[in-house]
Amino acid sequence: LIVFGEAGVRFVYFSPRNMRRTKEVASQMGIDVAWNCAISLRPLDEGELDAHRMVSNYADWDVNAKLPHGIVNVRKHLKEVDNVPLLVSLFTDVTKESTADMVDTFQEYNDTVIAMGISHLSRNTNIFETADLSIGIDILSEKNILNKVMGLSLLSEDHNACVQPAELELVTAISASNCAFRLKGATSAAYMPEIIRSGRAALEGAKSGVMFAMAGCLSFS
Repeated sequence: LIVFGEAGVRFVYFSPRNMRRTKEVASQMGIDVAWNCAISLRPLDEGELDAHRMVSNYADWDVNAKLPHGIVNVRKHLKEVDNVPLLVSLFTDVTKESTADMVDTFQEYNDTVIAMGISHLSRNTNIFETADLSIGIDILSEKNILNKVMGLSLLSEDHNACVQPAELELVTAISASNCAFRLKGATSAAYMPEIIRSGRAALEGAKSGVMFAMAGCLSFS
């Protein structure tokens, strides 16, 4: 996450689990899990309390501080209170619909969204389509996972149901059709900061070239 930050990208993790179940994974990823570190995208009924909200007791204002629940309340908070929901790094209790809605919300407030997810999951398709730039991670191409899938296929009594490597490749290609990048293997995500740095350098170079050309035209005129 530090490397992503140095590349100018603020990392945000969307988890389908509640906060208490997500806390350990988020902490291992280096995400802050202190007070008000996360927003649940599961809407609450009026007056309902979230039993899984994480609060601390090292200061009274920490315990009393609260963040909105659900997309509707997030947007209401952004309009009427402040932009804190856009700054947290962890969203819990998400669905594919609420994740896409939150991506829309980031874009409404002029954030450029890069979506990174597993490419063969069909539920990610709409999220990939909504984001400004999408990156699909193809974990099925990893040898140990491919061997496991092939092994399960060979054990099937219906030989027509056997999954072939080419079929897996086609499935992931279709699911990731909205992705600008499709990386093979979970470890390939480590290359993204360098790709982003190169992209930023190319953009700055293009801007400088345009400015130089405009200056040259003005000087001749």
